[in-house]
Amino acid sequence: MFAFLRSVGAVGRAAGTGAAPPTGELALARVERIGRTGLTVSGQPQVELLLTVAPRFRAAYTTTHRQVVDVVAIPRVQPGEVVVVRRPDDAAPAVVLELDPPADWARLRDAEQLRTGAERTVPLAEQAPRWEPIEPSEPSAGRRGTAPRRTTRRVLLAGVAVATAAVVLVPAYDAIGRNARAIASGDPSSAGVVLGDRHREIVDALVAETGGTRFASIGFYGEYALASAPSEPGALTIDSYEYRYDRTSHGGPDPIQPDDPEAALFDVGDIDWDRIPALIDAAEEHSGITEPTGVIVTVSRSPVADATGVRPLRMLVMLDSAYEDAVVPFDATTGELLD
Repeated sequence: MFAFLRSVGAVGRAAGTGAAPPTGELALARVERIGRTGLTVSGQPQVELLLTVAPRFRAAYTTTHRQVVDVVAIPRVQPGEVVVVRRPDDAAPAVVLELDPPADWARLRDAEQLRTGAERTVPLAEQAPRWEPIEPSEPSAGRRGTAPRRTTRRVLLAGVAVATAAVVLVPAYDAIGRNARAIASGDPSSAGVVLGDRHREIVDALVAETGGTRFASIGFYGEYALASAPSEPGALTIDSYEYRYDRTSHGGPDPIQPDDPEAALFDVGDIDWDRIPALIDAAEEHSGITEPTGVIVTVSRSPVADATGVRPLRMLVMLDSAYEDAVVPFDATTGELLD
């Protein structure tokens, strides 16, 4: 027996869209973080996203956005995923997810997902200034925040170019060797984060960054890993952390704080991180998606407690392909496939 959620064809649009034709320019954006707000509409969850948005005619920026998303579309808005958004007001940061964009924008989105380094249209989050609405944007939101000054646009773009070039031109030497070996082996993706074999090494680096072994979540994506952990050992305030380009960073307070932080935490020593490649293979076999276009692995506690009152520790393997998606759950401590 195995359990997975699958969606075939186009994902559903977010609830609450009006009948009038949508207005505003389209833009590419990358999901940096996702969290729950606790609100549901007709059984569908509202999520809070941290997005890096790259408009065509102004500097890129990061912003917080809330929207009700069909549950089958949740894998499409995981951290690292490139999405199409609509900006109803050019003078405000608010956006609306376009999960079923026009064909030309779908092609732009898919091409951006494959770009790295200086080729990116959407810069890294740390290279884009924060621009927040008065309240986190929602599909109906029309409030305006404080925009980055238009007069500084060239300076911002120049800074993005210089910072991106620095990332590309001065990578770690071990990363260069790893990429060369992966290309020579005929499997370039093995040099990445989620499809490589460095999961334990990455977790150890995050432990060194956080100063402790307890985490609320750890996620492995194509080129980076994201984690939520106590702001300092013993604290019950949760911060965000990142591993990218063989370096770790501390992102500050996580925008979504668990209702019960103590119940959400787990110890990384309880998980065999070297097992992840085998579990990805098992997920592909059980789901039937043997050549996924995208893979994400996340570890966190289930939101629902078991009969003993403990929230089980789960590892979710999310697979994406052109026509279907699957989320395959495993017991993170034993590696057993969950019903």
